[in-house]
Amino acid sequence: MAENGIVTVELCMGSSCFARGNSQVLTEIEAFLSDNNLEDKVELVGHLCLNKCNDGPNITIDGVPYSGLNAERVIETIQNALEANK
Repeated sequence: MAENGIVTVELCMGSSCFARGNSQVLTEIEAFLSDNNLEDKVELVGHLCLNKCNDGPNITIDGVPYSGLNAERVIETIQNALEANK
């Protein structure tokens, strides 16, 4: 968890990860945050490449790297990070 209590989600937006699912992951995260009024609790950051293209799609949540997760698992992981911040 960041010192400011905000969960930081970093998505690889490189062409490989974007094609492997991060385009859908991004859409689902944005909808989840909006639907649950969590925009002030989660910081979304995009990167051009996290240098793990073969394992993608790649994200990090509060500095912990994850690879190959679908949108549902990413949202579960964000929810767990938010719970840990309470």
